[in-house]
Amino acid sequence: MQTDGTAAARVSRYSWYVLGMLYAVYVMNMADRQILGILAEDVKRDLGLSDGQMGLLAGPAIAFFYAVLGIPMAYVADRINRVRFLGVCLTVWSVMTALGGRAGNLLELAMTRIGVSVAEAGSTPASISLIGDYFPPARRATAMAILSSGSTLGILISFALGGWLNEWLGWRATFLAAGVPGVLLAVMLVLTVREPVRGARDAAGAAPPPSLSMLRTMGHLWRIPLFRQTVVAAIFCNFCVFAVLAWAPAYAVRSFGLGSAEVGRVIGLGIAGLSGASMILSGLGTDHFGRRGIWVPLKAVALLLALSGVCFGLSLLADDFVTFAALFILGYALLVTNAPLVLAVLQMKAPANMRAMATALMLLAVALGASVPAPMLVGYGSDLLRPLVGAGSLRLALLLVPLAALAGAWQLRRVARTAQAEAAAIAGAGQPALGR
Repeated sequence: MQTDGTAAARVSRYSWYVLGMLYAVYVMNMADRQILGILAEDVKRDLGLSDGQMGLLAGPAIAFFYAVLGIPMAYVADRINRVRFLGVCLTVWSVMTALGGRAGNLLELAMTRIGVSVAEAGSTPASISLIGDYFPPARRATAMAILSSGSTLGILISFALGGWLNEWLGWRATFLAAGVPGVLLAVMLVLTVREPVRGARDAAGAAPPPSLSMLRTMGHLWRIPLFRQTVVAAIFCNFCVFAVLAWAPAYAVRSFGLGSAEVGRVIGLGIAGLSGASMILSGLGTDHFGRRGIWVPLKAVALLLALSGVCFGLSLLADDFVTFAALFILGYALLVTNAPLVLAVLQMKAPANMRAMATALMLLAVALGASVPAPMLVGYGSDLLRPLVGAGSLRLALLLVPLAALAGAWQLRRVARTAQAEAAAIAGAGQPALGR
């Protein structure tokens, strides 16, 4: 395996530029996907919807097609020009976001949300695959961390700017404003980013297996124990992410009597600052300490996830917005340290010609186990609990979040044990044990 000291491990300025463009695409991905969270209370009132119906919009409408279509779209991305493919996806979901402002009922808004999810399905697999060919193995966790941190800026844009635009112009105009920048970015992406050679930055002799059918590719990846266990950990972590992004703003508006602009500004800025930094530090730490063995950062992040669950639980007990926001933002920052590590492990185990599919397979599992059910379970849980506890129903439904965070911590510890056992078996067989 190549190390940072070799010429092959160096990263060109153009590679960093490409990462910057992919970062911008991911920012738009998250901003357009999460914009409904800060608009939820006004959309709910104007269209006469329940918490359960809003949960359907935030969960299945945006996540189910995103995951299911991610598999065939990733299969295509592993075989065609990924840059042009990504540009088309970005254009389509931006247009569908803007059309959300024209919706007059639940069905029409759901169709625009489904349109966003269909187009976004090809975005992350293609981006992750491109990073694998622009960055060497020893620098990929850092690159993945920078890409993942784009989600925090996307949340800032959707919550803070979206909340302000909502109070100034209304939720319909906010949807329109959210869609326009993506079209311009798509043009810039296609004109300035080159399609790289697949596998060009992998270690010498690491030839990919022959191309397999879609189902055989999925089966090949799922039979890898470390891949499979890491995906399960990602499900628990993302259950927390999608539950809180869908419902934390609405919870704060209801519980503390604040407007969407103030709630969006505080939560958005907090997540963008602290969580963005925590992701990047996680990636740097994974690249550094992962040289001793990937189980070292896995154990550390497992502990951070457990602390995240504690912070989320305490935030729901807070009596004032400042305390809630501080604990919530800290909990979210600790939670998202898993993202670059999970992506690095998946890319480490996936052959070069299966990297987009590896990401799509993870996204499918995450959607079915997390992003589809999480907002819906919290929303319908709140509806079911309201006759019993009144206004506190959403608070009780959100207690699912700390429980999922603790489950994710336990699963990451299991992944660490598997990685350590695999390294010991390789060393015992007389082969060089690779930390990464």
